Amino acid sequence: MDGRLCSKVGCAREAVATLTYDYGDQMAALGPLGPAGHPHAHDLCAQHADRLSVPSGWLVVRHEALRA
Repeated sequence: MDGRLCSKVGCAREAVATLTYDYGDQMAALGPLGPAGHPHAHDLCAQHADRLSVPSGWLVVRHEALRA
């Protein structure tokens, strides 16, 4: 583990995905764990990434890593 934990309050699981929001376009993007330190990105564990919900009318784009 590289020390990055889920951003959800009270969650101590390892982060596996990164969530970003585009408020202007009402869109949320969820993808593989991105570079650390981006102020507008939120790291999520697998459980919270799977349970992601957004406001009504928003679009969720899920980027999956290619598997060999």
